Amino acid sequence: MNRAIDINENRKSSPIVTDIPMLSDVSKLLWSDPRQEIETLCPSSSETDPFDYIIGMAQEETAFLCGLLREKRPAKLLEVGVNKGGTTAVILKALDMLQAKARLISVDINPDVYAKELLNRFPTLTDRWELKCGRDVSAYLEEIGSDIDFCILDTAHYLPGEVLNFLCILPYLKIGATVIIHDQMVHFSTHHPFIQQCGSSATVACRVLFDTVVGEKLVPSLKQDNGLKAPNIAAFTVTEDTRKYIHHILSSLMLPWRHLPSREYLSDVVRSLKRNYPQHYVDYFIEVVQHQTTYHLNSKELKGEYWISMLQNLKSKYGCDRVAFYGAGGFCKKLIKGTLPSSLRPSMIFDKNVQYKYVQTIPVHNANQMSSFKSLISVIVITSNAHHEEIQKQLLERNDIYWEIINPFVASVSSY
Repeated sequence: MNRAIDINENRKSSPIVTDIPMLSDVSKLLWSDPRQEIETLCPSSSETDPFDYIIGMAQEETAFLCGLLREKRPAKLLEVGVNKGGTTAVILKALDMLQAKARLISVDINPDVYAKELLNRFPTLTDRWELKCGRDVSAYLEEIGSDIDFCILDTAHYLPGEVLNFLCILPYLKIGATVIIHDQMVHFSTHHPFIQQCGSSATVACRVLFDTVVGEKLVPSLKQDNGLKAPNIAAFTVTEDTRKYIHHILSSLMLPWRHLPSREYLSDVVRSLKRNYPQHYVDYFIEVVQHQTTYHLNSKELKGEYWISMLQNLKSKYGCDRVAFYGAGGFCKKLIKGTLPSSLRPSMIFDKNVQYKYVQTIPVHNANQMSSFKSLISVIVITSNAHHEEIQKQLLERNDIYWEIINPFVASVSSY
């Protein structure tokens, strides 16, 4: 009895956990001048739509970002996720005010990103800026090169999002590089249309990345009404341990993905991983994608999104009338009648045993006639969940067609 009391008393004087503060005082770090300069030139936000913003970070968040720029004085910066370009303009203005001989490379997966238009308003700032857009950042990293000493991640917010971005970017970051991750608390913004569409439980990529990465972390204490609030932005410094324990980041990708990226996106990622990571890491990632593919195919909530997203990408790549299906059975009928909008339906369907001439208004042809249509079709998508492996094997063995063959029922990176 007495011994137990002594143990408890020792624990009170020597706690079993550290007392490192969760938040850090950054009041002397904050720097608001660059944003104030840009705001005088940026178009004002819409009064009727509070989400029609130009600068995607709050005042105190850009002050934190600019303060770190002033303190770290980076030479090579990478910004991933540009959107309207307001934050990009603030960064460029901060570098200009510091008279820094620095270079900013911004990357966005959207080929028509609005930042192109916005940054034309600041011709005196863009001589140090380069924009790459239309593909995932993993496709540009070899061209961008190493020795990146400052990185801002502000992309999808739902998994795999920023987690996968950082996995690809890490080999190109210097030891001692600063990484800023925005939207740490975005999943609590339940009034925001983006969160309502994706769901709060899905928009946690930024949180997952920051909480699983190993590094020297800086979580700012941003005062509000003489109190404290958990910030929507945080930073960390890349250390040797960041690289040593990167497998924690890879492991976190086994959490359910809200969005399954396109085949081009995943192929870019695999090529990037192969250049910089051991093969067993690449193999693990391919297994992750296989699990995510199966999850999306089986999820009642996400199955439709999986097919719609895939066909949108294929139609964008090849054109509206150059996609065909193989397999005219029950799965295909359900897909066409209940899932796909008319704009995403195939131009024709092939099957080994044709039992009817049309599915809805889409013609069905015997598989033996496929070569007759080779000039009209660019890609064929297998739509038989029961026989997809057999069909894929048969199509690959044919030498009379030269189309891309898509098997949506297996991991889209398994062949890389």
